[in-house]
Amino acid sequence: MTSRLSVSLLSAALAAGLPAAAVAADPPVSTLDALVVTGNRGQPRTVTDSPAPIDVISAEQLSRLAAGAPLRDVLSQLVPSYQSMSAGSSSWSSVARPAGLRGLSGGHVLVLVNGKRRHNSSLVDLNTGNVANGVNAVDLDLIPVSAIGHIEILRDGAAAQYGSDAIAGVINVILKSDAEGGQLSLQGGARYPWSYRDGSRTRNDGETVQLGLSHGFGLGDGGSSTWSMDYKSQQSASRGIRSTSTFYAAGDPREATVDKRVYAGGLPKLWQFGLAQNTVLPLGDGLDFYSNGTFAWRHAEVGQAGRLPNSSNNLVEVYPDGFTPWYAMDEYDYQLTGGLRGLWGEWDWDLSTSFGRNHVDHGSEHSLNASLGSASPTRFDTFTSISDLWVTNLDLTRAVQLAGRPLQISAGLEHRYEAFRTRAGDLAAYADGGYVYSGGSLAGQPAAVGAQGAIIVTPEDEADLHRNDLAAYADFSWDLSERWVLGAAGRFEHYDDSAGNVASGKLTSKFAFTPWLSLRGTVSNGFRAPSLSQMGFGQSSTAYANIDGAYTAIQSKTVSSSSALARALGGQDLEPEKSTNYSLGLVLTPADDLSLTVDAYRIALRDRVMLTGYLSGSGVDAILAANGFSTDQYVRYFANALDTRTTGVDVVGTWRQRSAGLGQFDWSVGYNWNKTEITGIAANPPALADLGLTLFNRQMQRYVTDGTPHNKLALALNWRYGRFDVNLRQTRYGSFVNPGTSAAYDERYGGKWITDLDLGYRLTPRVALAIGANNLFDRYPDALQATNTIGSAPYASNSPFGVYGGYYYARVTVDL
Repeated sequence: MTSRLSVSLLSAALAAGLPAAAVAADPPVSTLDALVVTGNRGQPRTVTDSPAPIDVISAEQLSRLAAGAPLRDVLSQLVPSYQSMSAGSSSWSSVARPAGLRGLSGGHVLVLVNGKRRHNSSLVDLNTGNVANGVNAVDLDLIPVSAIGHIEILRDGAAAQYGSDAIAGVINVILKSDAEGGQLSLQGGARYPWSYRDGSRTRNDGETVQLGLSHGFGLGDGGSSTWSMDYKSQQSASRGIRSTSTFYAAGDPREATVDKRVYAGGLPKLWQFGLAQNTVLPLGDGLDFYSNGTFAWRHAEVGQAGRLPNSSNNLVEVYPDGFTPWYAMDEYDYQLTGGLRGLWGEWDWDLSTSFGRNHVDHGSEHSLNASLGSASPTRFDTFTSISDLWVTNLDLTRAVQLAGRPLQISAGLEHRYEAFRTRAGDLAAYADGGYVYSGGSLAGQPAAVGAQGAIIVTPEDEADLHRNDLAAYADFSWDLSERWVLGAAGRFEHYDDSAGNVASGKLTSKFAFTPWLSLRGTVSNGFRAPSLSQMGFGQSSTAYANIDGAYTAIQSKTVSSSSALARALGGQDLEPEKSTNYSLGLVLTPADDLSLTVDAYRIALRDRVMLTGYLSGSGVDAILAANGFSTDQYVRYFANALDTRTTGVDVVGTWRQRSAGLGQFDWSVGYNWNKTEITGIAANPPALADLGLTLFNRQMQRYVTDGTPHNKLALALNWRYGRFDVNLRQTRYGSFVNPGTSAAYDERYGGKWITDLDLGYRLTPRVALAIGANNLFDRYPDALQATNTIGSAPYASNSPFGVYGGYYYARVTVDL
C-alpha cells in the first residue's frame, strides 16, 4: 500500500504541470546537454545528438546512491537495461555479484576507464542460473567512487569500435580531473530490523561505514593531478531461518533446545580500501603525458549453510553441535595506465599502455575436512586466482571535409595480452584422509572429503592460460548535412589461440526529421572469444541446487571442457560466440528541457558458451572413478550450448522545470523490456546420450529465458529548493522464474515496487548533510516456494533487489 501511495503522489505531481523554465542542473538519469566521448571517437556529441543511445551518470548521483549500495547496484537503479542480480550462492558471488546490460551478461559488456580497457576480475561467476556462468567480468566495485567524475554507458553493440566483446554495450568510467579543490564524504547506515514467523529475527545488521576523499592539484602549465581514496567497512546481514532438519539422534534432549538458525549466508563482512589517481602533465608544443591508476584491497567473509552434528561433514569431537563454515577471501587489485598524446600534422594521436592485475587468495574459516579425522585443521587456504591484462594502443583521429561536409576519421592498433591462473591451496583442503566413523548412526560410513564451505582447486584443476590479441580498426563519422549523420566502423582481430581471426563491422545513422524529432539506427556484428576462465577453470564445492522442488546439498565439480573427465562426458574445445545486433530508435526533444528516447534492439548470439546442467548418476560415478575422483559428485563443464535471440526496448525520458516559488524539479522515467529466446540447442553428445543425460537440460534453458525479470520501470524526482534537496526513486522490477528440474517445480515470483528516498540539506556553502533509505518501505521478494530444510533466506534467492529489506543511512559531505 505504501509503495502504491508513493507512486500515486509522484503521478499527481507530474500531472500538476508546474511552469517550466530552462535550468542547467543534471537530471537524475541522463544529462541533456552533457558532451559524451563514448561511441564518438574524436568528436564529442551531446546525449541527444549521439547516433547511439548513451546514459550519463554524474558524480553527484553516484555519491548519493553509493551510501547504501555498491556501484553495480547504483547503475542498476539508474540505467533501465542494466541488471544486477542477487546470488543464490554464498561465496564470492555474494561479494562481486553478476550484472549485465540489455539482458546479456557482464562478459558481453566492455568496461573502459578514461577510454582504456579495464582488466577483468579473477573471480569466476559460477552461480547457478546466471547467464554469465563462467565469465570473470570486470568488477566495477573496485574503482573508488570518490574518483569518478561521471560514467557514460553506451547501450549499443560496439565491437567494431572498441573490442570484439562489446556486444551489449560499453561502460566508460571517466575519472575526476580537478586542478584544485576536492570533497570529503562520510556516511554510515544499517539494515532495518527483521523478524520471521518462526521466531528468527535480527536487530540492525549490515552496518556500513564509508569514507571518501578526493582532491585535485595543479600541475605544470594547465595540467592537473587528482587523487582519491575510499574506505568501506560492512558487517554481515543474513536472513536465515530455523532449519527443519534433525540435529541429534532420536531421544537426545538437546534437540529441543539447540538453536537451529545455523544458516549464515547473505551479505558479507567486508573491509575495502581503494586509491586512484588521474594525472595530465603538459610537456609543451601540444604534447601531453597522462597517467591514471587504481589500487584496491578487499577482505570479505561470507557465511555458509550449517553442517549438522550428525552428518558425514562433521566430527562431534571437534564440533559437538555442528558448525557453520565461512568462505573468506583476500583480494588485491590494481591497474596503471600511462601515455602520450599530441598533434602530428593534422592528426591527433594517442599512444598508451596499461597493465592490470586481480589477485585473490581464497580460504575457509571455522571449517573441517572430516576425512582427516580429529587432526583436521579448521582453517584452510583453498586456492589462488590471478587475472592479468596488458593493453597497448595507438589511436589516430582527424577531421577533414568530404563533399563540403565534416568527416571524422579515426584509426588505431591494439595489442592485448591476457592471462588467467589458478593455484591449488593447502593439501589438507582436498586430501582424502580415509576416516571412517566407528560409532553412532554413521558407523562404518566414510567421512566427507574436503574443506566445508569452500571452493577447492586441486592440482588437477589448476589453470595456467594466456593469449595475445592483435587488432586494427577504422572508424568514420560523416555529417552529410545538418540533419543527417552517417557512421561506419570496422575491426579485425587475431587471437593466437583457438579463437583465431575475426572481422566485425558497424553501420550507424541518425536523421533529424525536424529540430525535435530524430530517427537513429545501427546494424553491427560482434565476436567474443571464450574467456580464459571458461576454457580452464575447475573447482569442487558443496552446492545447493533446486532438485525436484527442494534445495539439496550436492557435491559439485566444475571441470574444463578440455579435461579428460569432460571429454568422457562429451566435452569439446570451446569456440567463439558470434553476434549480430540491430537497433532502431527515436529521439524527441520538443523543448529545451524535455527529452524522450525510445530504442528497440535485437541481439542474436550464436554458439553461446554456457555451463551444462548438473550431470550425475551411476554412469557419471563410473567415469569419475576411472579418472581418479571420488564418486557421488555432480559434474558440469562449459560448452557452446545455445543460440539465443534477445529482443528489447529502452525508454528514457527527462524533464527539467523551475518554479519561481517551489524551486527546481528534475523528473525522469526509464523503462526496459527484454526477452531472450532460445533459437538453437547444441546436439546432445553421444557420450551423454548413452548415459541418458542431456547437455543443457530444461532447467538451465529456463534460467536463460525466464530467470531474470523481463521488464523494469524506474521513476525519479530530484527537487531542489533553497538549501534543501529531495530525491525520490520508485522502481518496479518485473516477475521472474526460478526453474525446477521439471515444470511442476518451477517457482514463479511476482514483480515488486521499491522506493528510495534521500533528503539533503546544505548547512553551509561547503557542508551538506543527508539522511535517506534504500527500500524505504522494507519490501521483500515473494516467499520461497521450494522446500527449505537448511534454513536459508525464505525469499526468492535470485531477486533483482536482494533479500535484505530496507537500509537507512546518514551522510555528511564537505567541499574542500
